[in-house]
Amino acid sequence: GVRLSGYAGASGATSAGEGKAQVSDGDVQVSDQQALVIELMQALESGVHGDELRRFFHDDAEQIEYPSLVDPRVGRRGLEGMIAASELGAGMLAFQRYDVNRWIESENTVVCQAEWHAELAKDAGSLRRGQRLHTYSVLIFTFRDDKIIRQEAYDCYEPF
Repeated sequence: GVRLSGYAGASGATSAGEGKAQVSDGDVQVSDQQALVIELMQALESGVHGDELRRFFHDDAEQIEYPSLVDPRVGRRGLEGMIAASELGAGMLAFQRYDVNRWIESENTVVCQAEWHAELAKDAGSLRRGQRLHTYSVLIFTFRDDKIIRQEAYDCYEPF
């Protein structure tokens, strides 16, 4: 599951009425918004895709992926595009894991510094089955109505 370092607990300004949620990984306490991000990461790690991901996202959700080794362009998609992309990618990874190093939170925004580890289950373009992928990522989640309205990713891939 998602690994949380001791440094990855709640930090930053939080709204007055915000609850705290316990996470099973050690004694790290996280906010409700952080807990939703962790639940999303755990779902992705376990292979959840398609419509099962809708519960995490606002109907008007947008995903933005900034240029990386995988795609040199800025990628934008709405919720339907996100669901479709998750369906296309289903079964592409033999495993994936998120290691969260730090959270910064202010009002309706959570910034997460994490490492992502994965292994390909299938060939994909120039990448081959069994190849390992590793990113150092900054993920920015903006919330509305207790759901993710925007997810932004800055993924720095190790060379492959």
